[in-house]
Amino acid sequence: MSAGLVGQPIAIAKAFSPGHVTGFFEVPPDTYCTSYLQKGSKGAGFSIDRGITTTVYVYETSKPEYHIWINGARTHNADVSKWVVEEYLKLADKPYFISVNHNVEIPIGFGLGSSGAAALGLSYALNQALDTGFNKTQAAQIAHRAEIACNTGLGTVIAEFAGGFEVRTSAGGPGIGAVSRINLNKDYKAVILCLAPISTKSFLANHIQEINGLGGKMIGKLSASKNIEEFLKMSHKFAETLGLTEGRCRGPIATLNARGIESSVALFGQTIFTIVSHEMAAGVASDLREFGGTLIVCKIDSTGARVL
Repeated sequence: MSAGLVGQPIAIAKAFSPGHVTGFFEVPPDTYCTSYLQKGSKGAGFSIDRGITTTVYVYETSKPEYHIWINGARTHNADVSKWVVEEYLKLADKPYFISVNHNVEIPIGFGLGSSGAAALGLSYALNQALDTGFNKTQAAQIAHRAEIACNTGLGTVIAEFAGGFEVRTSAGGPGIGAVSRINLNKDYKAVILCLAPISTKSFLANHIQEINGLGGKMIGKLSASKNIEEFLKMSHKFAETLGLTEGRCRGPIATLNARGIESSVALFGQTIFTIVSHEMAAGVASDLREFGGTLIVCKIDSTGARVL
C-alpha cells in the first residue's frame, strides 16, 4: 500500500455488474472516426446474473495512487480498470489512494463481458465513494470510454448497463446508443460452457468485414420478431460464418442439436451457450458436463449494473 497512507478508509463503496453474452453484432463504419462515446457496436445478447462485484476503499494520502486486486490477488494487468481509476483520480479534489477489489465470478477472456463488467462496476463504485456527482448514465459512459480506449469491447458496457435480453439498435455508449429490451415471458435459464479463451482485440482486428456483412441483417430481424429461438439460430449462423463453431465447440453444439436445442458460441471465446426453460436446464447441463471446461447455469439478469 501507499507509503503515505494514514488511518482508515474515508469512503467505501460497492457495485455489481452482470456478465453478458453477445450473439451477433456489427460495427458501423462511422464509429472509426468519432469520439469514444460515439464509437461502439449494434447487436444482440443477454446479461446474466453472474458477474463482477467491485469494492473500492478510498484513503487520504500525499499523492494519487491505486492498487487493483482480482479475487484476492494483486494484479498489474487490468488495463480497463486502470483506465477507469486514473480517470477518477484526475477528477478528484485532492490526492487519494484507492484500493480496488474485483470479486469475479465469471471466467475472464471467455466472451462473458468481464472487462466491461469490471469497468462498469468500478465506475459506479468510484462515483459513489468519491462523491463525484455523476448520474448512472454519466458513470457508465466512463466505463464505455475505457473499453473503447483499451480495445477490449464495443457494446458490452451499454448492454450490461441496460440488463436483460437486449437489441442494441444504434451504436455508442450509454446515453448515446439505443437499446431495446425484449421481455421474456417465461422463466428462462442460460446454460454456458466455457472451454477456452479468445482475445477480443485480435479477433475484431482480423474479422471485422465478415462481422459487418451479416450482423446488421440479423439485428433488423430480431428487432421485428423479438423471439429468443430466432436469436439463438441467428447467433449460431453468425458464429458459424466466423469459424467459431469448429474445434472444441463442435461436439457440444452437435450434442445439443441432437436434442433439438439451438446453441451458439459467445463473442468472443470458445464458450457454448444456449437459453432454455427452467425445466430443461438440468438436462442440458448434464449433456454439456462431459466436455469438461467450466459450466455455468444461471438466470438472465434483468436489472443491469447497480450500486450495492
